[in-house]
Amino acid sequence: MFGKLRDNKGFTMVELMVVMICLGVLIQMAWNFMGDMRMRSYDVSAVSDGRNLVTVVRGNFINMDDVNFKHNPSQGPDIGTKDRSNNPRPPVFTLSPGVKARIVPGSESGGSEQGYYEAYLYHEAGTDDPASPSGKREFWYLADEVTQTYSLPTY
Repeated sequence: MFGKLRDNKGFTMVELMVVMICLGVLIQMAWNFMGDMRMRSYDVSAVSDGRNLVTVVRGNFINMDDVNFKHNPSQGPDIGTKDRSNNPRPPVFTLSPGVKARIVPGSESGGSEQGYYEAYLYHEAGTDDPASPSGKREFWYLADEVTQTYSLPTY
C-alpha cells in the first residue's frame, strides 16, 4: 500500500510552496524596479522641459523680448504670460503634463545684458526628495546675461 504512494510522479505541497514563494519574491523585485524606472522617466521629462525652456529664455534674451518669467507651480503650465509691467502677453512656453516650475522673482528679459532666469523644475510624480520644498527631486536651471552663466543639470 505505501509502495504505491511512493511511486507517484507529482510534486509535493512543500515543493509547490517554495516555487510560489520564489515567484512572489521575483515579482516584487520586478514591481519595485518598474516603479523606480517610472519615477525616473518622469524626472527625465522635467529635465527635458527645463532644457527646452532655457533655449526659449536665451532666445528671449537675444531678441530683448519683454517677458517676466516669475512662476509658481500653482499658476499652471504656461510660462511667461506677463511682461515686466505685469501686462498679459502670450505664453513663451508650455510645460508638459505633470511638470511643475518654480521660477524665482527677478527672472525676466527685455533689456540688453539684463536677462536673468533661475528656475527649479520637477514632475509631480517624480522621485521623492524630502529636502526640497516640493517634496520631489528638483532640477535647477540658471541663465544670466550679465555674467554669461548658463547652468543646466545633468541626469
